[in-house]
Amino acid sequence: MIAIPGEKVGVIEAFEPEGEYKLVDGNIVATVLSNVVIDKKEKKVRIQPVKKGTIKEGDIVIGRVEYIQRPFAFVSIISALNKDISTDIKGMIYINPEEEYPPVLEGSIIRARVAKLSAGALILTVDDENLGVIESYCNFCGGPLTRRGKNTAKCSWCGRVLNVKLAPDFRTKVPSYRVILE
Repeated sequence: MIAIPGEKVGVIEAFEPEGEYKLVDGNIVATVLSNVVIDKKEKKVRIQPVKKGTIKEGDIVIGRVEYIQRPFAFVSIISALNKDISTDIKGMIYINPEEEYPPVLEGSIIRARVAKLSAGALILTVDDENLGVIESYCNFCGGPLTRRGKNTAKCSWCGRVLNVKLAPDFRTKVPSYRVILE
């Protein structure tokens, strides 16, 4: 299991902690991005820092928008620190309630910057010029999107125009085939 900074990994009554942790109201909390190993037989929890560095404020990550529930878009991190991640790290993008359209779409692959670490979560932003959606499909019919303007994309199948924050390298080549999932 991977724990992000501030994430609860156990309680002091049940486990003897080892490694990078702090105690908060009887809870064992990771202080850095860590691999967590729970040994139920010996009643120990080992919190070992990920050796290739930790995700910190200002880092650029690649993620997939899992779902949007205003005022947040929930993102699974795919890549960070220029390395693929095979573990489950989550982040959130704040969506301003006054904006008509969210800056990202469900299912989109995005490039984002870690704005801050807050209460054990990665708070992400796509506000910078080189950040935003890098791959996406239409939320209505599943067709591939192509760039129509700076922050608009058009579905090549149904023609809908969607307002999203596109990265400068948003894909420009549309697949010539439709993938059918059975």
